[in-house]
Amino acid sequence: MKKIKLNNQKKVGIIIIIFMIAFVLLGFLNPHPFDLMNKDLKLAGPSFSHLFGCDEFGRDILKRTQTGMGISVAISVFSVLIGTFFGTVIGALCGYFGGIVDEVLSSIIDVLFAVPSLLLALVFVSLFGSGYLQVTLALGIAIVPSFAKMMRSEFKKQRELEYVKMAKLLKIPTARILFVHILPNVTETFLNCVFIAFNNCILAEAGLSFLGIGVQPPLASIGTLLSDGGGYIRKAPFMVFFPALTLILLLFGIGLLSSGESFHHAYSKRFKD
Repeated sequence: MKKIKLNNQKKVGIIIIIFMIAFVLLGFLNPHPFDLMNKDLKLAGPSFSHLFGCDEFGRDILKRTQTGMGISVAISVFSVLIGTFFGTVIGALCGYFGGIVDEVLSSIIDVLFAVPSLLLALVFVSLFGSGYLQVTLALGIAIVPSFAKMMRSEFKKQRELEYVKMAKLLKIPTARILFVHILPNVTETFLNCVFIAFNNCILAEAGLSFLGIGVQPPLASIGTLLSDGGGYIRKAPFMVFFPALTLILLLFGIGLLSSGESFHHAYSKRFKD
């Protein structure tokens, strides 16, 4: 099993991620309800009692940003779990067995891969409606093709190595070879793919919610906060600035974690046999 090397970029990324997790968790200590309206605080600027200011309904933007970030992260985590599971299984089967299994599954994946992930998510949400569950499933399905492509390449390379051939000679069960012997040896690429998928899910969820077909009121996400604040960008720019800043920081942290030669090498092989 290869050891995962943490360079300075990844260490900074971890620090940023920990900071963002703490930011979300501190929302539980925030005394302001995220949906409490107060007409006296309509578009009130940042202050000691409302650090991020208040929106057009007098709701605390800090609390709504913390809540929205938590919801966006939760959706992305479950979407990545769905996409990772099915993408890894499909990629492992294609890369390890080859032949007709590879041809059939790869053909299906190639068709899905040709369609942009966000478009797949839009079609799914349009067919089955908007909401927390629908967005999670849509994003999870959307990242399966790219994840399967990358894992297929890695498993295809590993199956030719001596330790896999020896495992076959010892008649070790195929499932054990795939997920106990091979998978740990592609951990670095696997984790980098997970981080990139998570990054893409965060962006896609924000985009869907911004368009009004993602998370629905009374819940909030970063996308809905940006959409709500867009109409007040000149009068109350803080409505957009703070949610956007938290989104940028999160994406920056995840981007640093997913940086590295191993990921870019794996990503560049997506279309190769």
